[in-house]
Amino acid sequence: MKTLTECREELNSIDDQMKKLFLKRMSIIAEVSAYKKANGIATYDPERERSMKERLSADIDEPMKSLYLQFLDSILAVSKEYQIEDR
Repeated sequence: MKTLTECREELNSIDDQMKKLFLKRMSIIAEVSAYKKANGIATYDPERERSMKERLSADIDEPMKSLYLQFLDSILAVSKEYQIEDR
């Protein structure tokens, strides 16, 4: 069994990776937003979200699947909010 310190060190590493990926994702979201605005495309695409959730959660069993879908909902909400903001 790992010690609490070892677990926290591993979590810190994961959190650092997630931060980098979040910033990279949001950078791409800005590009998507600019494209959508330039081409008169709506910010919200329910079919894209449904497809993404289905693809990403297909191999996850409950109860983790429900938790992961909540996580995705949070990411999608932040992404939509960022697209709506005036930059």
